[in-house]
Amino acid sequence: MTENTMKPVDMTIDNILEYLPHRPPMLMLDKVVAYNETDIHAQITLSEDAFYFQGHFPNNPMMPGVMIVEAIAQAGALLAALNNKFDRNTSLLAFAGIDKAKFKRSVYPNETLCVFVKLVKQRSILYKFEGVAKRGDKIIALVDFSATKISK
Repeated sequence: MTENTMKPVDMTIDNILEYLPHRPPMLMLDKVVAYNETDIHAQITLSEDAFYFQGHFPNNPMMPGVMIVEAIAQAGALLAALNNKFDRNTSLLAFAGIDKAKFKRSVYPNETLCVFVKLVKQRSILYKFEGVAKRGDKIIALVDFSATKISK
């Protein structure tokens, strides 16, 4: 996933809401930096008052791994929607499976998590993705996952 081959954009949360069915507090992305037909670079700035920091963990808040995976998955769904891979008025993408997930580091309040997702393959209603979450140049998580198109 090379950012230099992606089209730079300045997509904010208002634009993202047009493409994803997620709503706060479950909308995990707040910006798209760049994308093309197969790759996306999105971001989330982790507010210290995010619901998951309150109990994970008191006095040492960190973003739960499952929320990092969710952010990566939402970037995959957003990539497919931005490229008109399905009719977002009648369908949405839902998790079909997590093939591999590795967590290397933690993410804390007031940090920015950069999410890079690549659409590896699409066959009919099944989509295969590879995702990486980073903080700066440090890898936080690696996730291979699949999603399927379902009716709204």
